[in-house]
Amino acid sequence: MRHLASTPATLAAFGVASAVIVIASPAHAQEAAPLALRDALTRAIESDPGLRAAGAGVDAALGGVRQARVRPNPELGAEVENFNGRDDLRGFNGAETTFSLSQEVELGGQRSARVRLADRELHGAELDRVLRGLDLLRDVQVAYFDALAAQELVAIERERVATAVALDASVARRVAAARDPLMAGARAQAGLAEARIALTRAEAEATTARARLASYWGGEDGFALIRADFTLPVTADHDHALNTDQAPDIARLAAERERLDAAARLERSLSYQNPTLSLGYRRFEDRDGDGALVAGFSIPLGLFNRNQGSVARAQAEQRRAAFDLEAGRRTIAREFSALERALASDAAAVRSTEQDVIPQAERALSLAQDGYNRGAFSYLDVLEAQRALSDARQARVDALRSYHSNEAALDRLTARFAETLPGQEIHQ
Repeated sequence: MRHLASTPATLAAFGVASAVIVIASPAHAQEAAPLALRDALTRAIESDPGLRAAGAGVDAALGGVRQARVRPNPELGAEVENFNGRDDLRGFNGAETTFSLSQEVELGGQRSARVRLADRELHGAELDRVLRGLDLLRDVQVAYFDALAAQELVAIERERVATAVALDASVARRVAAARDPLMAGARAQAGLAEARIALTRAEAEATTARARLASYWGGEDGFALIRADFTLPVTADHDHALNTDQAPDIARLAAERERLDAAARLERSLSYQNPTLSLGYRRFEDRDGDGALVAGFSIPLGLFNRNQGSVARAQAEQRRAAFDLEAGRRTIAREFSALERALASDAAAVRSTEQDVIPQAERALSLAQDGYNRGAFSYLDVLEAQRALSDARQARVDALRSYHSNEAALDRLTARFAETLPGQEIHQ
């Protein structure tokens, strides 16, 4: 549940000008349908080709599992001997024809090890799809709040222009009444021009931010962002508690370790030499077509190649995966702790700015304007107060942007929006 941070009322001296600026916002923004964060996430997920590519990777791994379960094919052989020779062996008179069927027999649990490896590869592909989706959700989340921040900066610059317009008019009246020098009028006009330039720049940056957000679903930026989303949550609407072993990145490292364990088991099983059994029938032409059965057995001699090099490599990769998993746990724990601290710091900065800095800056500007109208303060005092207020409002936007960026990183780490992703049945 989120709320819109309370903003002190616009200064009475410049209220009319501010109202004009707000009303002059683009008409299409009022007509466009509102876009909530979850709507943006859903649009991106439904149209992202990267997720479909990851899904194809899962399909490929499923094919690998099916193939791993297949046993070796039997071999059918035919052989003709003792034909087209001399004397009694002329033509096919003394020929011997043999038909045989042979079958390789896998030993050492090769098939089960092969299936286990393919199964672990499938598990890894499914987790890769999840991680790719979580990366997408994080990026969209950041882009969404960047667009909101840019929208807030436009509002700030519009208020700054409104203030500059009112101040320019006030200074012009004082100059006309010879209460201020001409230099003050020139400075006021320069300040107004500067404010308009800053507004143009902010509007361009807001357009770019909206286009970047819309690019995640290949659409147009014909949507209205919900300004109430750009604030701190009233209360925590989700729990960022992290079980390190259940973090998606750790689960992927654990899956890789399991895959390498299965690969090592397969390499060890391949050190066994597979025998080939055969059974056939031999026909003798010189005995009026009589025949007899033929049986055979063959097996490679493991004198040189016992797959020892592949076994050693697989064992080393097992150790590497174990170290990677432990390093990953420590890295995730560090990142989680750092993000939680950053989130708390950003939240404190936002609250302090909203509750203390901005109200005081608004009061200072009001006092400066009142004193200027009475001749107690100079134009520069008013200008300095105006800049202090703009800086305070921009500091609030920067702190909120940082807060939501860090929150997106934390959401990615804890898989907060994982249920948004399609096809999340993970094969264990």
